[in-house]
Amino acid sequence: MMNFAVGRALAETVIVTALRACAWRYWVAAFLVVLAAAGCRRGVPVVDVGPKPPVALGTITGIVRGPEGTSAVVGRSVEVVNVATGEKQSVTTGENGGFTIKLPAGKYRLDLPLRDGETIVKRPGIVDLGRGDIDSHIEFVVASVRLTRPHGPGYRMNNGLGSPIA
Repeated sequence: MMNFAVGRALAETVIVTALRACAWRYWVAAFLVVLAAAGCRRGVPVVDVGPKPPVALGTITGIVRGPEGTSAVVGRSVEVVNVATGEKQSVTTGENGGFTIKLPAGKYRLDLPLRDGETIVKRPGIVDLGRGDIDSHIEFVVASVRLTRPHGPGYRMNNGLGSPIA
């Protein structure tokens, strides 16, 4: 019976050793299955296609004034041109000659279409508008053009060459 007991003990040792050797493999396999299941949840998109936050716009405010620089020019259209794309937008001046427009970040040129007999005395340069910026130092000054004609005949001008026809 001794052989049977030794054989049984030996068999139990082999089985326990085999189970211990296989047990860590099962734990590793179970861990990997749980990890893969957690990473592959259904119903959750890989790419977020939801609504995007609004783009921060900058604001350009300015004023259009008359010839003496104090009178407001009402109801005039100010064109705002994106320097990079050439896209145009326009805004109309209010009762105080002021205008305001919200735009995305970029560089803008402001134009004021002139009427007959007008000229621009002061115009703004290129406006470099950042996100959320407010540029309020924009000013146009419009004046009337006065046409004057020279006094006397034109051939009497003294340019150092003398009279063209004597």
